Amino acid sequence: MSEEHVHDFEVFRALVELEINRIERYKKSKTFSIAFLYAPNLAKEIEEKKPEGIDIVFKIKSHLRSTDIITPVEEDFVFLFFPETGKENVGKAIERIKKIFKDKEIIEGVASYPEDGKDKYQLFNKLVEIMNKKLIPVIELSSGDR
Repeated sequence: MSEEHVHDFEVFRALVELEINRIERYKKSKTFSIAFLYAPNLAKEIEEKKPEGIDIVFKIKSHLRSTDIITPVEEDFVFLFFPETGKENVGKAIERIKKIFKDKEIIEGVASYPEDGKDKYQLFNKLVEIMNKKLIPVIELSSGDR
């Protein structure tokens, strides 16, 4: 499996900015989406490049288009970039991904341009807002189990 569509977070951020500029300049497409997947050690398994890490990338990529980008961050997050794709279709892709990782409790969130932000700051802020809303209760619950 080629890692040509697995990039670090700086590349991910740059792609978001470039896509906004491209849309504003050429007016061809009107939307794109960014998303996160969270599961304990999900990104760590990818980053360590063990056979199961490559397998995770392959499984995720098999449910995405060749233009979509995968970005592992920290140990638990994978960010996804979906050019020319609205929330509804991203939701369908994420549901397909979640079905193949039944052994992982995946939490996801999606933000779309321009619906959730008209620039990269608004878009990332919306994604962070979604992350906080979905993940803080999970973190608090797991802290209470100790």
